[in-house]
Amino acid sequence: MCPERNHRQRAAWRRGCQRALGLLLGLGVYGVVVGPVAGLLTPAVAVAQEGKAAARQKVLILRTDGAGVADAQRQTVSKELQIQAMRYRQLEIVFAAGDLTEEMFEFECTEPGVECLGKIANKYTAQLVVYSELAKNPSGQVQLNMRVVDVVQGRVAQSTVQPLEAPDKPVQAVQRGLVVLLGPVDLPTDSAEQTGTLQVVLFGGGVALVYVDDKLVGRTSVTGLKVQLAAGPHTLRVVRAGFKEWTAKITVNPGAIVEQAVQLEQQAVVQDPSVGSGGMPLKPVEPPVYQKAWFWGVVGAGVAAIGMTTWLLLRGEQAPKVGAVAVTLDHADAYLDPVFGGATGK
Repeated sequence: MCPERNHRQRAAWRRGCQRALGLLLGLGVYGVVVGPVAGLLTPAVAVAQEGKAAARQKVLILRTDGAGVADAQRQTVSKELQIQAMRYRQLEIVFAAGDLTEEMFEFECTEPGVECLGKIANKYTAQLVVYSELAKNPSGQVQLNMRVVDVVQGRVAQSTVQPLEAPDKPVQAVQRGLVVLLGPVDLPTDSAEQTGTLQVVLFGGGVALVYVDDKLVGRTSVTGLKVQLAAGPHTLRVVRAGFKEWTAKITVNPGAIVEQAVQLEQQAVVQDPSVGSGGMPLKPVEPPVYQKAWFWGVVGAGVAAIGMTTWLLLRGEQAPKVGAVAVTLDHADAYLDPVFGGATGK
């Protein structure tokens, strides 16, 4: 039994050595091949992340502080401060999780000085921190005191005091204060990608009205017409007196120039019969005789006269004729007359 057990132990030992050797070989391959590649990629990723962080500064917005003012006023200003700060798209804006008192208590600060605000900003990994405070001036008017601390340089970079016309409407005061501390709102614009240019050129020159989507955008000149349009499909219409209206569908690509040549077709001129070739009015044309009223009156009267005459003539032929009749007796035949004896008298 002992030799068999020793044999199993030696086999297990060999398998353990093989696994260890395979693991060492794997680590060696990783160190030779993968290690240098990872070493090349890691600095590139780090540089890209650092460049992105440098492009957008991180700004911490603290909740509005203030003594001697109502909590509702502080909350209103804090909310408006957050709304207006989000307009700064070129900056990375973060907001404190708690009130300023809670943030200061965490770092055992007694006043919101540069050092204390810097510690709070480091907690949020921010390079700038905006502090705001509501206070009353000697005349009793509530005003908004604001300052921004540069954590890297450890100093107050800018400060401002903005009067509040109405504590419940701090929009203008907050906007003016942030402009002083952070600069103007510079929203990223991609207008060049969302709009394009339409250039309309009219063959033969002249002036024509140009409509885009049934809206007059201008008139052509010798060099044509250029107009900025939103990217996408549009309906172009060109109108000029004496010419047929020209219409076409166009598509404006973002940041591109669309050149559209327009050739208008002249309308056919209809000659006014009352105007001559030289533009002078012609004499009025007399209507023919048969179109005049008196003509048909005369014709009617003539027809009536002819009808009456015909009727009279026809009536005269049908009437009995009256006249004298002369009778003569031939003496040679007198013997035939019974008055004279007739045949008996022979």
